[in-house]
Amino acid sequence: MKVSVIIPVYNSEKYVRTAVESILKDPLDDFEIMLIDDGSTDSSGKICDELQKEYSKIVTYHKPNGGMCSARNFALQHAKGEYITFMDNDDICHEGFVGENYKIAKKYDADVVRFGREYLVLDHDKTIHRDVYQPKKEIAYYDDDIYNHYEEIRESNGVWTGMYRKSFLDEHNIRFDETLRHGHEDTLFNLDAYKHAKTIAMNPHSYYVWMRRYEHSSSAKLNQNRLDGIYKALKVENDLMTEKGVRSSYFDVYSRRIMNYCAESIIAGFAYGNTCTFSQFKKICKRARKIINNTYIRKKHLDFKSKVVFTLLKFRLYLVLFVLCKILYR
Repeated sequence: MKVSVIIPVYNSEKYVRTAVESILKDPLDDFEIMLIDDGSTDSSGKICDELQKEYSKIVTYHKPNGGMCSARNFALQHAKGEYITFMDNDDICHEGFVGENYKIAKKYDADVVRFGREYLVLDHDKTIHRDVYQPKKEIAYYDDDIYNHYEEIRESNGVWTGMYRKSFLDEHNIRFDETLRHGHEDTLFNLDAYKHAKTIAMNPHSYYVWMRRYEHSSSAKLNQNRLDGIYKALKVENDLMTEKGVRSSYFDVYSRRIMNYCAESIIAGFAYGNTCTFSQFKKICKRARKIINNTYIRKKHLDFKSKVVFTLLKFRLYLVLFVLCKILYR
């Protein structure tokens, strides 16, 4: 079998059929769609069984709830494809998501293929924000040259903008961190893949539609697991960039990557409806300031917004930053 498409499914009765049927439009003849029902409490599991009966390419598994990472790891144990890709249960893809990326993978004998995506923020099914990312050209990078193009390869974090050789993942035991449930599980998976990859191919087309459905909740608390994911990914990426020479040869790239994590930790208390007290926020700011100081990143390498955050952290203007976040993410 050429490709396995892994879809963890949890309480997605409104969206999972649309997600699956968008993949089935792909003209590739030999691939499977793996639906991993992760202990859903709605009718998602039943819908997955119905889809398996309707379409020969679909195989459904049911397991106790363990989170997305657990479901993906379960699927990796059972996948039959030469290559693996992923989809979330409430997104869709464009034709070519499977077949055209498999073609690129075979053309360059790639361990990893990276491709583009469309990002939509929806409020009650109305699009309130849209952007598109796609690599600049079709090209493959080999061995140490991968790290001469590190910023390009790292432009998109999601595993659903990647295709991975199954034997490569197994050989290096590349799996998802099941302790993380609220962010950066994809980052850690990809960083592990990049660390071991001999060939990474870039496909300059957008195939995946990532949909963020905005659900505001004024009572949501700061998610510590999300912060844990940020700090864990930052350490792993810092070590990788240092080991592979990105820090010494491309300090501008290194500075931007580190600052991205600091900025993300700052807004983690406010984005997606979370609430954060100033005492919590101050602790996050102090840690971000310590990271900036310890890594010696430079303000001149950052974009305007990052420069503002960098400056406010450097001068310990945490209250100003707190007010700005409250205004921007209210």
